[in-house]
Amino acid sequence: MSTFSKTQNIGVFAQMNGINKLDLVENPHTGKIFGVSDTGLTFRVSEKVNALSRDLSISYFTPADGEASWMIHPTGESNVQSTLAFAPASK
Repeated sequence: MSTFSKTQNIGVFAQMNGINKLDLVENPHTGKIFGVSDTGLTFRVSEKVNALSRDLSISYFTPADGEASWMIHPTGESNVQSTLAFAPASK
């Protein structure tokens, strides 16, 4: 099962990691889009992202198969299939 962790706003992530610039780049061999920062970090990019904006998030993405890496994605996107919430238990 794939998981997202360490999710934060793209601007906060950039500031915390000394990033001044992010580019979306197309791999000429596969046609897939990935992100590259001016500090040398690379990022997976969700298929739902076609342009960078300040309302995106970055998460550490661990796929079911393959290597873990950072992913740029729309805020609120996750792999959660179902959630059940409960009111706080009374004491």
